[in-house]
Amino acid sequence: MKKLTLIYTIVVSFITVINLQAQFNPDTLRARVSRIVQKYVDSNRAAVMVGVIRKEGSSSPVEYKYSFGHINSDTASPRPDSLTIFQLGSVTKSFTATILSMLIQQGGPLNVNDLVEDHLPLNIVKAPVYVNPGGDTVRMIILDLATHYAALPDDPITPVNDTTTYQMMYSYLNNHTLSRTPGQCYLYSNLGVSLLGVVVTNTLGNIIDSLFIQKICDPLGMPDTRITLTPEQMSRRAQGYKFGTTEGPFHKSSWPAFYAAGGLYTTVLDFLKYLKFQMGLSGLGMQSVLDSAQRIRRVTNDTCLNPNATGRIGLVWQMNILNEQIDSTFYFTWKDGGTEAFSSYICFANDSSKDLKTGVVVLSNHLTPACDKLGVQILRYLNSDTTTVGIDPVSQNIPENFKLFQNYPNPFNPNTVIRYSLSENRFTTLKVFDALGKEVAVLVNENLNAGTYEVDFSGANLPSGIYFYKLISGDFTETKKMFLIK
Repeated sequence: MKKLTLIYTIVVSFITVINLQAQFNPDTLRARVSRIVQKYVDSNRAAVMVGVIRKEGSSSPVEYKYSFGHINSDTASPRPDSLTIFQLGSVTKSFTATILSMLIQQGGPLNVNDLVEDHLPLNIVKAPVYVNPGGDTVRMIILDLATHYAALPDDPITPVNDTTTYQMMYSYLNNHTLSRTPGQCYLYSNLGVSLLGVVVTNTLGNIIDSLFIQKICDPLGMPDTRITLTPEQMSRRAQGYKFGTTEGPFHKSSWPAFYAAGGLYTTVLDFLKYLKFQMGLSGLGMQSVLDSAQRIRRVTNDTCLNPNATGRIGLVWQMNILNEQIDSTFYFTWKDGGTEAFSSYICFANDSSKDLKTGVVVLSNHLTPACDKLGVQILRYLNSDTTTVGIDPVSQNIPENFKLFQNYPNPFNPNTVIRYSLSENRFTTLKVFDALGKEVAVLVNENLNAGTYEVDFSGANLPSGIYFYKLISGDFTETKKMFLIK
């Protein structure tokens, strides 16, 4: 009996150790986000705010916020924070699509298959049509606008005094004839979603500014997500930049006509609330609205030039494979945004096999480079084996020799990257020791194929000082020194 009890205790202990090892590590996430974003910030001196949501199993969703750079290009300016205001740009389109989905799910008065012309203000604006070679007239439907299949150009109106009014947009539409059949090909169009905004505002009898507040921002507690900012909110705006240190405008020449396609400002605090809602974690009981907006409806086939495209689109929301090398069937949902001086990104995924929901939002005060790649890299990491520090193969070429490189940056605070090369497949360990020789971290402890790898190391919980990292791979051993300065 004692023997059975002992075996039971050992098994339980072993399972407990495995569970502890599998716990998500926020410090590792911080190190990875910092590594991904820092290169972006270093390249353009951008202010970047990142928000992350992670929900595993029956546990409550956990949020993380990270700040990088400065709100102005000079490093003496303050760092951005949770209340710093950025332009959302085209992520605004997802707000318009959400309101459209609300109307559809409440049973009308419109449907995605309705003709656009049936939901426009009479005698003010018309929906352009296509006349085919046989003389037949083909009309666009609501779904065409919401999926960029309306055959409308992107942003064709020449502004006057740096402004595009609704009257200018109406005049263009009233005199425009489609050059091809709507409903056949994907062609991204700011004009198309702006016309969808006219459909929504005409249906609900209110301007788009107010509808965003009434239908989405106020119910979600998003007081800083607005088209028109108060003086106090304007004092919290980050300065936007076209490139380098060239300041950009806070007003797009396509506004106010294109407000429904790109007019909103927000903070990372509000943006996280919106992400939580779109991930179905806000508890507002609107899952049918989200399902309708995010359901795959068409292919993003690049104006029919790529019939085998893997990209998909719902109501504005787009879907792509997260990591083709791992699983070509696992899609994530996203929307990007960019104005003349800001960029934004929102993406999320639901891995039912792991009972894991993850999401990322990114805001930047630089248009170039856009921050979509940052969001995708972070989302990929969240859906990888985050129980390890993060081992990345960085080259497909087989190195000629085993080598341990100097960490970078060095000195560091608190994160650094260690690179090493293996010329053969071997069991490999990479460990960190303090100045007294005490082991403080095991970064690698597994069989690895020949290649060059990088691994993140965070000294967030360690004191300043000299540390050593040691690589052992078969009979190869090498040790290097690094400095943690806080």
